[in-house]
Amino acid sequence: MKKLLTIFAVLILSIGTLAACSDKDKENNDEGKSEEQSGESNDTNQDNEDANADDENEEAENADDEESKPGEIDGEDQLDLVLGDTGHFDTTLGTYDMTVSAAELKGYDFEGIESQLDDWILLDVTIKNTSDKALNAEDVIGAMEVTDNLEGSGSIGAVGAFDAVKDFEGEIEPGEEQSAQFITEVFEADAYYFRKVSGNVAGGSSNQVIWNIKSEDLK
Repeated sequence: MKKLLTIFAVLILSIGTLAACSDKDKENNDEGKSEEQSGESNDTNQDNEDANADDENEEAENADDEESKPGEIDGEDQLDLVLGDTGHFDTTLGTYDMTVSAAELKGYDFEGIESQLDDWILLDVTIKNTSDKALNAEDVIGAMEVTDNLEGSGSIGAVGAFDAVKDFEGEIEPGEEQSAQFITEVFEADAYYFRKVSGNVAGGSSNQVIWNIKSEDLK
């Protein structure tokens, strides 16, 4: 009888020990899962924070690019100017005003030089520097052309070939202006157009400004 009681007591003690171990293992497993879930949550939060920071940085960079792009042209096109009008240029060289005060056809032969087309056209032009840096006058006038067809190409200046034609020279300081002339060869036509070289406009380096010169306006 005593032996049976002893065996029975050992069984009860063993069952209690197993139950305690099981509870301990369950507790450890729960703690491990909790820590693992916490770690995953922290990693996810960190990833989200990094992604948000990247998005904010990208948005800030895009905003800066939109606010200030080097060489960006803001000037509006002016396509219907006439003699006496002043056009406003916004270019990669700087900003400036240009006034065409007079136009004259000089004939097929001018100063002993024959036109390769039908005639020579001479314009009186004034350029005023409205930017904050000096402008090269020859570069400014060298980017102009005359055409009788707005859909076609034009003729650039040839002032250097003539002694009696006043050429633009040197630099124009901010706020200063210079008056000289522009001459080129043209076909016989009812109207001519003095404008920025179309390739410069297409390339985004300038707005377009066009003077419409009718035959009756020519001297």
